[in-house]
Amino acid sequence: MNQIIPSSLLFDYRVRVPACPKPSRKKTGRLLKLADSAQLPNVSTMDSGASFSTVHIGWNSNGVGIRVVIRGRTQPLVGEPNQPEDSDCVELWIDTRPTGNVHRATGYCHRLACFPCDQSADGEPTVVPLPIPQQREIKSDMQSRHIQLRVHSHRDGYEMEVWIPESQLYGYREVDELRQLGFYCLVHDTELGKQPLTVTEEFPFAWDPSLWVHLELTDK
Repeated sequence: MNQIIPSSLLFDYRVRVPACPKPSRKKTGRLLKLADSAQLPNVSTMDSGASFSTVHIGWNSNGVGIRVVIRGRTQPLVGEPNQPEDSDCVELWIDTRPTGNVHRATGYCHRLACFPCDQSADGEPTVVPLPIPQQREIKSDMQSRHIQLRVHSHRDGYEMEVWIPESQLYGYREVDELRQLGFYCLVHDTELGKQPLTVTEEFPFAWDPSLWVHLELTDK
């Protein structure tokens, strides 16, 4: 008998996330310094999901840093910001007031797509804030120019580093007291497929924050 409810939906995921230093001011090289313990579990493998990427995340009072590494590629990158579903990109969702029982995105929820290659901009990396379906209210005015995105190419893939400053995350100023975030990501790869963090697109994770992972922010 086929399992009706996927295993990834049976748990309330709470992951400890260590603090990280501020991003590097150098224009080349590594942007972020994230600890090995900052790697998030790939929960989707419980449902036989893809496993071609890893995600690390760190935080401090100035913002959130995310590193995504994709391995196993052989083809050139494809990127069109107006068509994320048909591009190589990483979509990110962040909730600065996670409760675990709210099923529609609030004004504290944010979404953006990070493209390692924007073919309409000479192949440069691009960040695009996106709307969240059925969001109750919008309080954040995320602006791409304030978000740092750095891409490193590898022989069999690429590595993406994203720094989202506090100014682009509504409600983040109180993070030192709250010490929690809601988080979800979906890796789109035109060659390898899709890798969600937890549940698949059969469930409304794109607009239901209760399906996102609960991050507990620690000092170490």
